Amino acid sequence: MADVTRYETVRLNNPDVVAAFEGWPDAGKVSSGVVGYLRDRLKATRLASIKPDDFYVFQAPGLEALRPQASIENGLVQELDLPLSDFWAWRNDRGGHDLVLLLGVEPHLRWNEYADSVLDFATEVGVRRLLTVGGVYDRVPHTVPPVISAVCNDPELAAELNRLGASPTTYNGPSSIHTLLVFRAGQRRVKAASLWGHAPFYIQQPNTKVCHGVLRLLVAMTKVDIDLSDLARASDHLDEQVSQAVAQKPELRDYLKRLEEQYRAGDARGEPMDDDVVDEVEDFLRRVKGDEE
Repeated sequence: MADVTRYETVRLNNPDVVAAFEGWPDAGKVSSGVVGYLRDRLKATRLASIKPDDFYVFQAPGLEALRPQASIENGLVQELDLPLSDFWAWRNDRGGHDLVLLLGVEPHLRWNEYADSVLDFATEVGVRRLLTVGGVYDRVPHTVPPVISAVCNDPELAAELNRLGASPTTYNGPSSIHTLLVFRAGQRRVKAASLWGHAPFYIQQPNTKVCHGVLRLLVAMTKVDIDLSDLARASDHLDEQVSQAVAQKPELRDYLKRLEEQYRAGDARGEPMDDDVVDEVEDFLRRVKGDEE
């Protein structure tokens, strides 16, 4: 695997590999937020990185944020960070399955080669299952429990996710690296699933509530012993802030009421996504954040 740089060699017990990608499939920072939370709280060890050279376009219009990030002091280059895809490991001291976490940026180029790099490394560490986490903006109200959908390559895994409250996905349209990884894993007879947290479209900021919902499901699947109470509090706080924003504007209250009615009725079309609603809620949340700071 010439595309992979290794930093540590550890023996792992049939780990679940949990992958997240920044970019298009990271609405509400659900993807990067969930895996970043696990990495930090579990104090995971960095194992390896996928080299970025063949997989990213650094100079395309609209992709300035992916340019290498430099740290320069007094004219001297201190650091230069490239958008790596990093693998992290956590050993389960209680004897259960270990975890390998992958946090990267969705590649722009050579998806098949990138997927091979991910799956080759997962095979090397003895992968039990591959679980990817994505985030998507949707016509769902913030007043309902987090909506989580799933795509699988294995009927038993699909049944387990259904028991845990994830809805099977029916979809035709543009896809992400998640779907390719699930498909290619199936070709290698590796069980895989892609979990998607559905973030209300009018909350255009890191959505702690949806992150909390996805993490609860992941914890139930992987049997990781981790306290999520801090994230639960952050989830409640976000709910309170958004509800305050809605309460201040009659038109927002009416909009939310229609959205809730259509959600309960199972209307797939839902209430049209209104940019004015996004702007109103975002303005309020920015003001609240400023007051808190």
